[in-house]
This record gives sequence, C-alpha cells and structure tokens, in this order.
Amino acid sequence: MSSLNETSRLTEPLPQPEPGLRPADVVARAEAMIPKLRRSQAEADERGHFSDEVLQDFRDAGFYRMLQPKLFGGYEFDTETFFEVVHRISAGHPGTGWCFCLSATHVAVVASYFGEQAQREILGDGEFRAPHRAVPGGKLVPVEGGYRVSGKWSFSSGSPVSTHFIGDGFVHENGEQSRVVTFVAHRDQYKVLPDWGNGTTLGMQASGSNTVEIEDQFIPEHWVTDQDILFGTRTDFSEGTPGTRLHGNPRYLGLFDPTYHMSFAAILSGAARAAVDRMAELMPTTKQILGTEKMDKDPDALRALGKGAALADAAHAVMVDTARRIDALYARWAEDGQPITPSELMRLHALARRAAMLGAEAVQLLFQSAGSRASGRGDSMQRYLRDSEMYLIHPSSQPFVDFLRGLSEFDAFTGGVS
Repeated sequence: MSSLNETSRLTEPLPQPEPGLRPADVVARAEAMIPKLRRSQAEADERGHFSDEVLQDFRDAGFYRMLQPKLFGGYEFDTETFFEVVHRISAGHPGTGWCFCLSATHVAVVASYFGEQAQREILGDGEFRAPHRAVPGGKLVPVEGGYRVSGKWSFSSGSPVSTHFIGDGFVHENGEQSRVVTFVAHRDQYKVLPDWGNGTTLGMQASGSNTVEIEDQFIPEHWVTDQDILFGTRTDFSEGTPGTRLHGNPRYLGLFDPTYHMSFAAILSGAARAAVDRMAELMPTTKQILGTEKMDKDPDALRALGKGAALADAAHAVMVDTARRIDALYARWAEDGQPITPSELMRLHALARRAAMLGAEAVQLLFQSAGSRASGRGDSMQRYLRDSEMYLIHPSSQPFVDFLRGLSEFDAFTGGVS
C-alpha cells in the first residue's frame, strides 16, 4: 500500500478564506474575468506582467490557493480544476495566463518535496507564489546550517508577482561543481530585474519572465532538496513523499513531468479560444479579400473559423483528458501502491504537448485568415499569434518529446519499460 499518513490531519490547519468554495466556483470566477483581462492586455504587455489590481482579483477569487494544502489554508482542488482556471485566464490574455500559472502551480513542489519544518516556514502564512527556474544556474556554497547562494536565473516566469523563488543551482564543494539541488528563497532575498515586457521579446510580454538575481544570501538546509523535481529519478516513491505523509493526499506525490507541461496546454488552448472570439468579432466588419461583402458572408472565412474553433475545442479536450489521467495515476498509487512508471509519465507529457500544439495551430490558422487588419500593432489577434510563437520556440515544444514518446511506446511493446 502507498504511504498516506492521515494523522497529520489532526494538526490544526490555517482557516480557509472561503470554507465552502467549490471547484465550479473558481472556474466560474475565471470565466467572468475574461472581459476585464482582454481590456487590460496592452497595459499588461507594456508593464511586463498583470497589474496589482488583477493580482488582488486572483487572490480574492482563491486562485492561488487551489493547489495549496488545506493545512496551510488551501483547498487542494484537483488538477483539472486548476488548469480550467488557467485556460480561462489565458482566454482573457495568454501572457497573463502564463504569469499566473507559472507562479501558482509551484506551491505543489514545496508541498510535495520539502519537509514539514520547511513547509510550515514557507507556506505557513497561506501566501505562496513562485516561479521555478528548472535550468540550473548560480552557485550554492555549503556553510553551517545551509548554503550561501548567488547567481542570476533568467526567464523566471511570474517573478514580479512572487512571494518566493524556486531555483535549481549548482553546489560547489572544495572549489568544484558537484551536484544540482533545488532551493527556495524568500522575496526579500532576491531582486527581480527590469528586463521583461514592453517589446523586449516577440510575445508573452506580460508573462513576467524576468531575471531573478540573488547576491550572497543564506538559504537554510531544510529549504533545499536534491530530489529530481521534474522527473523523480532520485526518489523512492514506495514510501511516498514528505507531502503525501504530511497531507494525506496523493497529489503531493510530486510527479511534475506531465503537470509542468499542462501549463502550456492550458495557456495555448486558452489563446486558441481567444483567437476564435477575435476572428468572430472581426468578420462582420472586415471585407473579404476578394469581393465587396464582409467576411461573415465569405465561405472561406467561415470554414477557417470553423476549423479554428474545432482545433481550439480539441486542444481544450485533450487538456482536460490529460488532467484527469494525471489524477487517475495519483489515485491508483494511493489505492494499491502501484508504481507510476516513466513511460506513463511520458505519455501524459506528450498528450499535454499535443494540446498546446493544437492551440498554437488554431491561432496560426485564424491569424492567417483574419485579414491585414489583424496584423496591426495592438490588435489582439496579432498578440495571440506572437504569444503562441513564444511557446513554439520554448524547449518544451521541441520534437524531442515525440522521440521520447516513441521510445516509451517501443520499450513498452518490447517489454523494456512498463
């Protein structure tokens, strides 16, 4: 059997702001925010992240507590609910969706992999927002009780709205680089450099993907883990994780390979929905490429809208199915302790990537079909195209995922990997 220690539930938890809050409530709140997020797209792009007002809206709606453990005032909602909210925020503004998601999802990292003392210190006030820069950087030098940390971590999405930073870094012992660890830093220990937004990049200008800089800060040893956060290669899951034992919830088993890529599935499927809406909005007032009628009378434009909408629907459907499959694996582990294999995780990773690629395809098709008006600076259709292109150059979108998916299928067929 898996290791889920319910005795930890006897510890008095922090109160939830809304004890009766349901998954359907947060999804409905995200849906209602779409018009406001669309109106604020341009200013968020210029700023490099969403406004303090929107941040407060998200906090008041309970969005940052969806994955937060109940012990620390959270709701422990399922994977599908979290990404449904991300999908709708991204339908309002993909850049805002990116900034929100990549600061909200990582509470589960701390709740899974770090011990009780660290969790109480990091999550104990009920407020946690943090990017995770998983590409190792910087330098950690061991000292008594912990490490002195210095370095810069670029592309730290969500850092302008963060309360903490999660980074992967190189430990230097005896003057040599020895191993990679993951650490958490508090907001007063790092600077967020002003190097994002206002046209700095092609797209996702509101994603808050600034560089984080740490200058010789002490990080206690229990705020550091040497576990492989992304792939779990250095973890024995037969006894669970600190999170499953503390919270009694299998979702804190900490298998983040497919979950991390679900962020992109939700964001790009949301961008596709936004592009469908913009195309439908443009058609009654935009002339056909050939002819005098408006685009809403043009069979080619209507076909493009129909295909784009179907692609957007498919992206969302694959996103939802992948989220449910992730939670089904956690439930299976909790029920009978059956290991979750690398092959199973790669299948879900590839599914999440396919959802994101479908979303990007929808945006490209609709931009191509919307006419020259949509290419103007400041038009939301242009913004959706630029934002989707940023995903297409992201390492997670590259063809190696298909290679690994094929390898896992071949190994499963030949008996090499279950």
